[in-house]
Amino acid sequence: MRSLGSVHPNVRNASCMTARLGMNFRSLDLNLLLVFESLLRTRSTTVTAEELSLTQSAVSNALKRLRLAFGDPLFVKTPQGMLPTDLALSLASPVTEGLGLIRGAVEAPQDFVPALAQRTFRLYLSDIGQLIFIPKLMATLAADAPGVRIVTVDTTPREAQNAMAMGDIDLTLGLFTRFASGFHQQRLFREHYVALVREGHPTIRGQLTGEAFLDAAHAVYRPTAGNHDVFETAVEQWFAQAGRQRHVALRMAHSMGLSALIAASDLVVCVPTRLGRALKSAADLRTYALPFEGPEFDISQHWHERFHADAGHRWLRSTLFRLFHGED
Repeated sequence: MRSLGSVHPNVRNASCMTARLGMNFRSLDLNLLLVFESLLRTRSTTVTAEELSLTQSAVSNALKRLRLAFGDPLFVKTPQGMLPTDLALSLASPVTEGLGLIRGAVEAPQDFVPALAQRTFRLYLSDIGQLIFIPKLMATLAADAPGVRIVTVDTTPREAQNAMAMGDIDLTLGLFTRFASGFHQQRLFREHYVALVREGHPTIRGQLTGEAFLDAAHAVYRPTAGNHDVFETAVEQWFAQAGRQRHVALRMAHSMGLSALIAASDLVVCVPTRLGRALKSAADLRTYALPFEGPEFDISQHWHERFHADAGHRWLRSTLFRLFHGED
């Protein structure tokens, strides 16, 4: 972990925290705040150690020093991970904002040389996105930027926007339709949905008819990341226009195990074309065009204005654009 030295007492928000906690702020090592910031996001000492290239014992020691400095446990071990105390939550915003300002000041003037760079980028995307984007991206990084690391983040779209503004997420990849002002968007490719069923399905052969689709039992895949609801709303409207009630036997938030599930049942699931291709290559499955005009949508990358000019961000965005643009 790169040492940035001790925090200067005039850093914004430092004076109010110092007065409230009665501590010597000049003695607090900034590296401890990097550990604090990572624990806020990851809730895990193990993941924090991986992110900051530290041993777990070093992270534990840093947490011990933080607890002594602030006179508070800060993070409590629970079945849900290391959860922050009230004091840690009150410190979260000024600490993350302050570190973001320091990062911007330190990194902005520097050129980004991929072959020499040592940097971690955090991406927000669904498990579909991981399957589609990450393999090709990691192959490119291994060849062109071996010191660049990728961390995928699990959160909600609303929380992702806040995290991007704070610098905790670098890019989002996928279908997002509700971004606020202050964000940039770049289209990567156009996507649509197909139906996925097992080979030898008893009622779906040759082509997927409207009647077969209406009669089938459905699995619905609704990931947290992205706006898959746009498609599901169109399906429900089509059923309503046909005067039929859709039989949804299973609802899923993740695609893990989806191919095995469909291969072992007579369920029909609607998935983006790229996911359909990946899943049928791993199991005895077939994809079919939908029997109605389903919506098409853009898969894009989004980033916050404050990092628009950052050299590393520009390189990552241009790399993703080069790898995936035009895959319609």
